[in-house]
Amino acid sequence: MTARWSRPGTLLPVFVIAILVGCAQPLTGEPPSGTMDVLGPVPAFEPNALPRDWIIEGKVGRGQLSVVERDGMSALKVINGRQSFVAVKPTKASLLATPYLSWAWNMEPQESGFHPVRLVVGFQGGRPKGRRWGRSSPVNTDSGLPSHDRAVVITWGESALQRSSITMPETTSGTQAALRYTARGGAENTGSWWFETVDLSDIYRRAWPGDDAANTRIMFIGIASAPGKRASPAYILGIRLSR
Repeated sequence: MTARWSRPGTLLPVFVIAILVGCAQPLTGEPPSGTMDVLGPVPAFEPNALPRDWIIEGKVGRGQLSVVERDGMSALKVINGRQSFVAVKPTKASLLATPYLSWAWNMEPQESGFHPVRLVVGFQGGRPKGRRWGRSSPVNTDSGLPSHDRAVVITWGESALQRSSITMPETTSGTQAALRYTARGGAENTGSWWFETVDLSDIYRRAWPGDDAANTRIMFIGIASAPGKRASPAYILGIRLSR
């Protein structure tokens, strides 16, 4: 499910307007309504003023995470830098109870390849006894991030034809990197707002058919930035889990 907002002042879906009102309260278990607001965003979203329930790993410079007005809407502006970083909100939500992840993004053109700014989702519980994660992923079990044994990065691809594709992680010496799911892409689609909804349970089952999805929990959702590319800002708002 997607929608494009190409003009300032376009009416937003009611649920997005509700998300923009303020910051969701920290969650410690299942959302009773079957929905969970992950990112509003909220005013003063800076590394030294993150909501208490957000966790940040890596080096974040001033201005790399900030709330700005974009086409008349408040959005989180994310700018990649020389070093990688990841900022996540712990969720601990059941994958099958809240499988749908929705958000809106507006990406500025990037260099060749995938956009350096992407969403990241961590899972735990469905994997049989397995190997630990390696350091080739922006999420790392040796860090301060919530415990997880699977991870997906949701990217903006170089081409629109990459949409809905899954790139399985490489496994080397008993370690495994995060899976990559391309939600949208193409230079022709940059500069406009796009609303996305993906079924995390479908992505999970396609990627790891031998896992027990019924026992899997979404441990965190956040935003990651890969290093080594020219600065290409991304604007993100209204991240939500629902059923």
